[in-house]
Amino acid sequence: MAKEAQLDRDPVNAADDDRAKRFGSELEKKYPIALAMYAVLIVVSWLTVGPGHFWIRNRPVDVRWIPTVILALFAFRTYVAMQADRIRRGKD
Repeated sequence: MAKEAQLDRDPVNAADDDRAKRFGSELEKKYPIALAMYAVLIVVSWLTVGPGHFWIRNRPVDVRWIPTVILALFAFRTYVAMQADRIRRGKD
């Protein structure tokens, strides 16, 4: 039985597991920085885009919301990718 366990953990799979753990930990280190940068970009875009509006379905929409929504969607995509990576690695 010990030989079976040893066969299951061959050097190739062990190297892949170690690389996946190291890659996952690098992603987890960069994740809060990425979300903070999205927040900074949202604030900067809100402050730099001038006032104005356009009409959608007979309602005025502030122009500042366009980059805010786009950047928020990128931040959400980053969040979903991080959660998917955690699920793939077996973490909660």
